[in-house]
Amino acid sequence: MLLVIVSITAYVLVIRPKGFGFVSGKVKLEVLNNLEYNPTDKVHISKLGKNIVRSSKDGVTMMDTNGTTIWDKTFNMMNPKVIKENNYLAVADISARDLYLFDENGFVRDYNVGSPILMFDINENGIVAIIGQKNKGHVIELFDADGTKLIHRETFTENDGYPLAFDISEDGSKMVTSYLYVKGNSLVSNLTFFNFSDNGSDYAERVTGGFSIDETVVPEIRFLDNEHVAAVGDNGILFYKVNVIPEEIQKLEVPNEINKVNYTEDKLLVLYGRPIKNEDNYKDNSLVTYNKEGKSLNVTEFDNEITRLIGNENKYYVESELFIREYYNGKINWESTVKGDVKDIMPLGNNTFLIVLQNEYEVVKLTK
Repeated sequence: MLLVIVSITAYVLVIRPKGFGFVSGKVKLEVLNNLEYNPTDKVHISKLGKNIVRSSKDGVTMMDTNGTTIWDKTFNMMNPKVIKENNYLAVADISARDLYLFDENGFVRDYNVGSPILMFDINENGIVAIIGQKNKGHVIELFDADGTKLIHRETFTENDGYPLAFDISEDGSKMVTSYLYVKGNSLVSNLTFFNFSDNGSDYAERVTGGFSIDETVVPEIRFLDNEHVAAVGDNGILFYKVNVIPEEIQKLEVPNEINKVNYTEDKLLVLYGRPIKNEDNYKDNSLVTYNKEGKSLNVTEFDNEITRLIGNENKYYVESELFIREYYNGKINWESTVKGDVKDIMPLGNNTFLIVLQNEYEVVKLTK
C-alpha cells in the first residue's frame, strides 16, 4: 500500500506534465454557460485571468464565467483588432488612430497615435508598438508601460519596402521587423533588429543588425524568448540568436506547403500540407514542433485534415472535423468532439475551458 501511495505521489509531482488534470483520454465537454453574439459586430472573445473579455466595435466588457459584467469601456471602432498578451489586452482600430490598453482591473490608457494604424503589437509587460501608414511609407512607434513614447522611426516604401510583420521581446528591450521589398523583378525580405536597452544606445536608430533574404516572403516573425527569434517564410524557416547583434543559427528549407503556424511558450508549431519536394518531405497534415534553436522536437502525423492549430502557454490544441485534442510535449492530454468550428480555446483552471465558436462562446468542463 505504501508503495502505491509513493508511486502516485511521484506521478503527480514529478512525472505528470505541468497542468495535466486527472481527466484524460477521451472526454466530454459539459457546457456550464454560453453566450451568443452577432459576428457582424466584429466580436472577439479572450480572457484575462479567469474572467472572459468580450471586445467589439462598440467597446470592451469583462465578465465572470457566469456572464455577470465586472467592468466595461465603451468606444466606437470601424475595424477593431485585439491582441492579448499575458495580463494585458489591447484593442486598436485598424486604419484609424485609436488604441486602448486594458488589464484585469479595466481600462489602463489610450495612445496618441499620429498616423493611421496598419499593425500593432504588445508584450507581456504592457509595452506597445505600432506601425502607422504615412504618405510615402510608414512610421514605427514604441511606447513603454506608462505610455511614454520611446521611439519614432520613419521608413519609406521606395527604399525600405512594405511591412509584413513585427514582434517585441518579452522584456521589451528588443524588436524585429519584416519588410518586403521589390528589387527589380525579384522579392527581398528585410529583417531588421532593434535594441532599446543601454546596449543599443551606441547604434544608429538602435538598429543592431539585419538580414536580407532573397526570393522569400516572411509574413510571420516571433520572439520565442528574449534572445531567440523564429521567422517563417514561404520557402524557409529561419532562427536567430539575438543578444545585441543578431546571429542566424538555423536555416531550414520548407519541404511542404505551410498550412498553419502557431506557438507555445518558447516553441514554434508548423502544420505542413502538400509536399512540394520529391525527397525529405513530410506527410500531408504533419505537425512539427521546433525548439528555439530550430531543432525538430517531434512530428505528429494526422489522417484527417486539420482545420485549427491553437497555441496556448505550454500546451497546444488541434482540431479536425472529428475531434479536438489537447497536446503537451507532443503527447495527447485529452480528446473530445465539438459541435462547430472552434476558433479559440483557453484554459480557465480546474479542467474548465473557454471555447470560442463562430457566433458564441462556451464555458465547458471536461468530464468522462
